[in-house]
Amino acid sequence: MIRIFNLFCKLNEIKISDQEWLDKTFEKSNLSGQVCPYCDSKEQMIPHDTYSRYMITIKGNQIESVLLRIPRIKCTSCGHTHAVLPEMLIPYSSYSLRFVLTVLRDYFLHLHTIEKICEIYQIAHSTLYMFRNLFLSHKRLILGILNDALEQAVDFIAELDGQFLFQFWKSFRFSFL
Repeated sequence: MIRIFNLFCKLNEIKISDQEWLDKTFEKSNLSGQVCPYCDSKEQMIPHDTYSRYMITIKGNQIESVLLRIPRIKCTSCGHTHAVLPEMLIPYSSYSLRFVLTVLRDYFLHLHTIEKICEIYQIAHSTLYMFRNLFLSHKRLILGILNDALEQAVDFIAELDGQFLFQFWKSFRFSFL
């Protein structure tokens, strides 16, 4: 799958629907200019097919289910096909990014009880907690990247001790680099 990431606006500043956002993204994007995630070849993509997918989103304070046509492209170099997903679509989920962020905003700002949030957005408690856990795990990754950018390598190495290095090696010996 290939994700198309455009400049992401603040949640409250998005004035168009997710459907319009999706249409504009596909109008502006050069599908044939994408890089193949399998073989890394550039500009070897050709239109292949489309598939249907539902998107649950919010439009004018109403929950809406929209049937989308998602383009697939094929790499002429390796023969693999890939779906092209804009940023408002979460892979392997029916919920749009705007929907999830709106639910999480209500949750973290304590605008309603858990029961009320689930009732308003017509989701199960487990779905709300799945959104929350995914957000918190990604928050930790993003904050880790930001902290990493602030700390210089020489300072990091100077602070390491042997026990930490052993634990690091033990944890990542099969997958590090």
